[in-house]
Amino acid sequence: MKIRLLPNSLKKKLLFFLLLVTVIIWGLTAFISYKESQNEVTKLFKAELAQSAGVLHAFVESMLHEGSLSEHWDVDHTSNLLHTHELTYQYAGKIAFQLWSVEDGLILRSESAPKFALSQLRNGYSLTTIDEHRWYVFSIANHNGEYIIHVGQREDVREAITIDIARQLMQNFLLGLPVLGIAIWIIVSHTLSPISHLKEQLSKREAGYLESLPLNGLPEEILPLVEELNTLFSQLEQAFENERNFTSDASHELRTPLAGLLTQIQVAQKAKDETMRAQALAKAQQAVLRMTRMVQQLLTLSRVQNQNENLTRIAIDINREIISVISDIQSLARNKNIDIEFQSGETLTISGNMQLINILIRNLIENAVKYSPLNGKVKIRTLREKNKVWFSVEDNGPGIDEQDYDRLTQRFYRCVETANSAEGCGLGLSIVQRIAAIHEAEIHFSRSSMGGLMVLVVFDLPIIRPVAINRRKSYFFRKKSQL
Repeated sequence: MKIRLLPNSLKKKLLFFLLLVTVIIWGLTAFISYKESQNEVTKLFKAELAQSAGVLHAFVESMLHEGSLSEHWDVDHTSNLLHTHELTYQYAGKIAFQLWSVEDGLILRSESAPKFALSQLRNGYSLTTIDEHRWYVFSIANHNGEYIIHVGQREDVREAITIDIARQLMQNFLLGLPVLGIAIWIIVSHTLSPISHLKEQLSKREAGYLESLPLNGLPEEILPLVEELNTLFSQLEQAFENERNFTSDASHELRTPLAGLLTQIQVAQKAKDETMRAQALAKAQQAVLRMTRMVQQLLTLSRVQNQNENLTRIAIDINREIISVISDIQSLARNKNIDIEFQSGETLTISGNMQLINILIRNLIENAVKYSPLNGKVKIRTLREKNKVWFSVEDNGPGIDEQDYDRLTQRFYRCVETANSAEGCGLGLSIVQRIAAIHEAEIHFSRSSMGGLMVLVVFDLPIIRPVAINRRKSYFFRKKSQL
């Protein structure tokens, strides 16, 4: 069983990770601030100890100018004064000072100071322990060392102040975190609102509604996705249109041969004469062959119409494919005593799908052979023109009027000049045109120098140029020698 640790929602993931990163960064910042505050508090109190000791030292020095300090200092009065005005501030009991005389001992101390010396040092900083508490002490003596001043501070004072700073930071963080979370949620929701709007648009669509989605106001991150969706909708619409046209055309074109086949079968069933029955069966067989050919062409057309740009492409030697197709249709050319001539000046390589290119070449050559008269001639050429590969097929058949060239690739269209010359269903050139479009090739029709039709297909050369062959190649498929 797969356990999902995080919600499968962009909005919730963004909120979770933004808050997580905020907590981590804020926590690290608070920890660093705590350490820095601790250092700064230590430096501040060190300076304060030194400054307090300095003030007392200056006061003592001023008293010494008038004589002995012990003669002018009323110890009992001063001590009572300090005890009477007891300091009640939070950290008052954790700060202490002492004034020591080498001859007279302790002269003055604060209420929190012990009766023994806070430090054994005469000058500078030191650490001492009093009643299980650590004290930071700064000591200073006068110039002749008769008097020593100790100013001390308990360690927990500094820790308490540092903890108070950290507590304030944490309280502010905990109070601000929900507000920050709500603010992030609002921002993320507003930012992702185009996705929600897009989802609503798609959910309201019916299965057959493939109109393009509007692109106005979409952010840059979503725009490519919507453009790809629109491309997909367009392709689906075209595929559905092709399917509808295919179904309509197929049903229309198959209706006539099926009706003819049924008629011939009925004639054969009712015929009493054996010769009439044989003729009816022969015509029925021809109708079956025509329908078989038409169904094959329809299936081929349906397949190539549904091909897309993701089909497998390889480097194809177009001359080799032409020779292979010519070898396959030798029997068709032999039956009509037709010469097939193939000329090529070099090895030419194009990028394409092997199966579709073979279908394109086969349809063009078969059409040329089919519509050429008995003892006719078909001429095939390939050549390179700059960065293009030219493949042409021409025959000496009846040809087609120039005004009909634009209609040659329409499905089931057969012009008057060739309709009675050979059997066909008018799908061959439609298939060729579709395969050419898939390979981004151009197809042109013109009158052949031999009087018939010339079909020219122009392919783009791939990036890797083919190796030229100096010797000119010419292939002849004669009715007597090869055929």
